[in-house]
Amino acid sequence: MDIQKKNWQTLSKKEIYTNPWIEVTEAQVLNPNGGRGIYGVVHFKNLAIGVIPVSASGHTWIVGQHRYPFNGKFTWEIIEGGGPLETDPLVSARRELLEEAGLIAKEWKLIQEMELSNSATDEKALIYLAQDLTETTPEPEDTELLMVEKIKLRTLCDMVLQGEITDSLSVAGVLKLMQIHPELIK
Repeated sequence: MDIQKKNWQTLSKKEIYTNPWIEVTEAQVLNPNGGRGIYGVVHFKNLAIGVIPVSASGHTWIVGQHRYPFNGKFTWEIIEGGGPLETDPLVSARRELLEEAGLIAKEWKLIQEMELSNSATDEKALIYLAQDLTETTPEPEDTELLMVEKIKLRTLCDMVLQGEITDSLSVAGVLKLMQIHPELIK
């Protein structure tokens, strides 16, 4: 049996819920083994964007905030947010870096592309390394109440490795950065 030739078949699909950020659909399906069932998918209307700014001195900036889906749990994360699908992702990354950390970067490098939860969503993410930084005044959105900390990049790596940071963009981005740019971690 060639598993790559077997696929899901959509018999019908309907929208269950929509707002400016997501759309939830429910489909009647045949699974790859031919069984009938339902499948719910959350469609994201934005691209997830993550940014790891790294200064010449080996510092980075992280953001702390309360996350509603986890009962208001306070979490530390890399700089992240959403960008419209039709907008150049680098434009969205530059905006997020300025909004959340008050930073402008001259050097940008895409370090990771990922599907955040491909069993239930179509959300895609891009994570950038930002360098050659200039500090200015943050411009947070009115819905954000953020705590911003400047720490050594090594400290951020330790926080990820010790499980203190569990956000998927942050974990994936930091692990990738450790792999491809170990010289930045002082």
